[in-house]
Amino acid sequence: MRKNKKHLDFELNLVPFIDLLSVCICFLLITAVWLSVGSLNVKQAVGGQSAAETEKKPLMMVVLGAAGDVSLEVQESRHVPAHLRKFHIGAQAGKINNEEIEKILLELKKVEPELRTALIQPKAQTIYEDLVGLMDQFRKSGLIDLGVIPL
Repeated sequence: MRKNKKHLDFELNLVPFIDLLSVCICFLLITAVWLSVGSLNVKQAVGGQSAAETEKKPLMMVVLGAAGDVSLEVQESRHVPAHLRKFHIGAQAGKINNEEIEKILLELKKVEPELRTALIQPKAQTIYEDLVGLMDQFRKSGLIDLGVIPL
């Protein structure tokens, strides 16, 4: 009986595989450049270090209501008297009362020039434009370290 002998020499075509790898390497190089361009250097303002290392700086906690009402509370300050520590500013026609907030911020900056940090806690129903407008107003008043407390 005679056996059929099969050809054992098989050539693998590596050209398509090399083409695919070269395309993948090109995409890798392009996206690596995009990653370095699109990054921001961000540090955590509050809570990044231990309590012993943290220097006590004046801090303003702000609660932004859904209807435009704002509650302000100054913490960690020795110079602010008790009658200037807490404020509740009602809304004016459904909007934030910017004039009243500006007066309070000017008065607080006179008493406590070290006040630079404000943490804003919006409600779930707060309008985004109100939040951004309030942050802009704080920045104009000299509170440059701003943060938003998540819900």
